[in-house]
Amino acid sequence: MPKLLKVSEVADFTGTHERTVRRWIRDGRLGAVEHPSGLRIPRRALWRFLGLDLALSA
Repeated sequence: MPKLLKVSEVADFTGTHERTVRRWIRDGRLGAVEHPSGLRIPRRALWRFLGLDLALSA
């Protein structure tokens, strides 16, 4: 999985709509960075949002 994910990739991975992912970003619940070709979500931010960072570090 790439280090920076597109909004559509996060939506597919989480089984949600792109609008939901953008709302998470807008609400500050999911971290994202501006990229020349649009918003990108760092893979680590997605893991943290899903609560998987603790499971992976244990």
